[in-house]
Amino acid sequence: MKKIGISLLLVILLTTGCGTASLENGSSETSKVSGETSESSEMNFMMYRPETGVTKTFKSQGKQLFTEYIVDQNEEYIQRVITLGDMETTQVVQWTKDRASIVEESQSSSKESVLNGYESLEEVETLFDRSEKQDGIEITTVDKVEVPYGSFHDVIQVTKRQDQMIMTIFYAKSVGMIKQVYETTEENAEREIAELTKIE
Repeated sequence: MKKIGISLLLVILLTTGCGTASLENGSSETSKVSGETSESSEMNFMMYRPETGVTKTFKSQGKQLFTEYIVDQNEEYIQRVITLGDMETTQVVQWTKDRASIVEESQSSSKESVLNGYESLEEVETLFDRSEKQDGIEITTVDKVEVPYGSFHDVIQVTKRQDQMIMTIFYAKSVGMIKQVYETTEENAEREIAELTKIE
């Protein structure tokens, strides 16, 4: 029961992600992060947006955790559907060269684009923002990250710390989110890793 709760929380906290990575076919079940990390002040986050029409599958400990389908995008927004079991969530993400934030979210599966003439009314959640300092959020770049799908270079790492929770999300160019790590720092600490295993 606790494991299901953590998996559900992972998806609820899911950050957007998507954009051209150097891929090397890999089959390792354990992901690796290597190389130097540095501040991302010169990074253009538009390069990390997803491609329209792709479905990405994420697994945790060999079992499918969730999928992310990119419905559509334009110069300002991305529309995606996240599926966890029978639960589907449609999100619109406002994505610029400096920041990304969820501006609309509904518990439905809209595979038709809503972006023609779309304007956001409010911000549901900031995913990351380089333009202003945010408490508990650190944005860096990593030389290389390996997940079961393959190896990605020049990856953005976004780490959010809140209370006794740490969420770290890795974004690759032209692919978006490739890995998500949820950790708690309490006495009975828990850790769940979701990794990209397939792109269709």
